[in-house]
Amino acid sequence: MKVLPLILALTFVVPAAAASSDSDFATSLGSIGDALLGRTKVLSDKYRLMTQESGPNDPILLAQKPLLDMIRKVEPSVVFLVMTVPNEDGDKKPGKGLCTGFFADALKELGRPSIIATNSHCVEELPVGAEIQVGLYTGNDNRPKMTKGRVLAYGNSDAAKDIAFVELLDASLNRRPLPLWSKLDRGETVVAIGNPLGMTFSVSKGIISAIGRDRLSSQFVLDANQSDVAVNPGNSGGPLFNMWGSVVGINSMIASQSGGFEGISMSVPAAYITLAMKQYKRTGDLKLGAMQVEVSASTQTLKLTVGKVVAGGPAEAAKMQAGDQLLAMDGIVIGAMEPEEAMKAFLVHVKYHSPGETIKVTVKRGGADVVLSVTLAEAKPPEPSRPEWAPIPKKDKSGPTSYSL
Repeated sequence: MKVLPLILALTFVVPAAAASSDSDFATSLGSIGDALLGRTKVLSDKYRLMTQESGPNDPILLAQKPLLDMIRKVEPSVVFLVMTVPNEDGDKKPGKGLCTGFFADALKELGRPSIIATNSHCVEELPVGAEIQVGLYTGNDNRPKMTKGRVLAYGNSDAAKDIAFVELLDASLNRRPLPLWSKLDRGETVVAIGNPLGMTFSVSKGIISAIGRDRLSSQFVLDANQSDVAVNPGNSGGPLFNMWGSVVGINSMIASQSGGFEGISMSVPAAYITLAMKQYKRTGDLKLGAMQVEVSASTQTLKLTVGKVVAGGPAEAAKMQAGDQLLAMDGIVIGAMEPEEAMKAFLVHVKYHSPGETIKVTVKRGGADVVLSVTLAEAKPPEPSRPEWAPIPKKDKSGPTSYSL
């Protein structure tokens, strides 16, 4: 779905008489600005009109200073991504996909400082190694410096793994990597920087509305954080910041009846960038592994229980059986968790391992603990999606009780 924006030209016209001299022009702007802001000409000594002398002490500007300083600090590390993507109509020329990305400090462990994090749905229609265009911040919101990049790896946006890495071809152009932060509270102020509808380096602000939204269905980000920050097509892959300038998530989706922003946006938690980096460091890809087993939360034992084991799949090869209770995975004790948290931990651990990697799974069977070694298969490739847009699917009111992986 492509949204065509209605753009209105809001032009501020200064009457010729008011601009007879530079000083008169400045005075005119000041008085008109006061009226627009609802401020009066006569203020107390504490609240004086901003002038060249009193400007730095203006209380309104002082209150905004932390936000302004944070934006100035992080904005150079945000990038504009342009991808040439296949057209839905095969007989037409390819289209352009517009997204956002950013340099993240977790990626420094890869030893390649020019690596950029973004969303999988931005690039997963392209082959690994495909060339893309990257726009770097120059200090002018409208004039990014365009350079070349390439696709390194991507996950699967249809399977709740909407993270990808791209890389600048010219490593000398890399920017300061942004710190990651995983702790969030509802009501916390957050800021998005991105390229909505191609309007490069746009800033929007809001609050965290909810934490850890779980909708285990197609085209959704597992454990997503919800905010009311305005994001639109082109914001995908961009950073969501806290007020300290740390990245708390990757803007990925919106919930919308109209196709435009309606106050509900979702982001991939920053912790998953670190998980993706570790996977890429181990395997050189972000492919999605699969056990080919169905797991559900038992209403009787409140434990994760194996339901169906796919014939010929990795779980069957490891001798996993229906009725096994999952206790641990690679030392992560999920048997002591609440069912919802245990399911989340199970899904995340498998999703951030590549096909061919082996996971040690401890199960309880007949009163005894059994350790199984499951070598993952490759999950199905993602369905085609639009790089500039990833709408949230409608939620099944009953909610899922089991999940196949």
